[in-house]
Amino acid sequence: MNYVLAIDTSGLETRVGLSCFGTVTEKHCTEPKRASQQLLCLAEQALAEAEVRISQLDGIGVVIGPGSFTGLRIGIAVAQGLSISHGIPLVGVSTMALSAKSACSELGDGFFLVSQIARLSEMYIGAYRCESGTPSLVSNEFVLDLNAEFKTPSEIIENKWIGVGGGWSERNKIEEALGLELRRNIIEPEYRIRNLLDLCVDRLKEPENINGNLVLPNYIKEPDYSVTKS
Repeated sequence: MNYVLAIDTSGLETRVGLSCFGTVTEKHCTEPKRASQQLLCLAEQALAEAEVRISQLDGIGVVIGPGSFTGLRIGIAVAQGLSISHGIPLVGVSTMALSAKSACSELGDGFFLVSQIARLSEMYIGAYRCESGTPSLVSNEFVLDLNAEFKTPSEIIENKWIGVGGGWSERNKIEEALGLELRRNIIEPEYRIRNLLDLCVDRLKEPENINGNLVLPNYIKEPDYSVTKS
């Protein structure tokens, strides 16, 4: 993969990265919620600075969430438009996988349990194992209701986890709900656009991941085995 473009509109910032033979060019807009006005301009600036034409891209990756409802839809729509109009392969990357990748870049391989605040007493949870710097799902991402009974998947119980993400501000409650104790806690690892580009490259190398029509916002749902208390 010589040329890969990555788009992230999942948070307040709009970020675009371009990998050109491993050299990374990044453009971002720090003004919150400006994706619709800035995204294409940022992509054009990154391509122009690297002297790369959009037709030269080997692939495009976009963060699919969870995250900002409007931001995700804008980022995915732009990525799909570029993919379809220029015939460029497109893949989606979970925000949770990106958090695991960022933590792995700082600490090395291991088991990373990502937690992000969803709403009120609910947390998004993603369990990832990183090997050779690449995160893979141990158990499907799910919503954890801290006020509900919950049957934790055996794959999670069986491993020792490092906590990643802002949701671990409620560490005691999450540990109690899941029936486990973290090996180590990280509130927020540093996020680099290179982490996103590396994930995009990994996914683009696997043909089963390349289907622009299936790149949709990642709205994580509550699992069937979560039972609300009476």
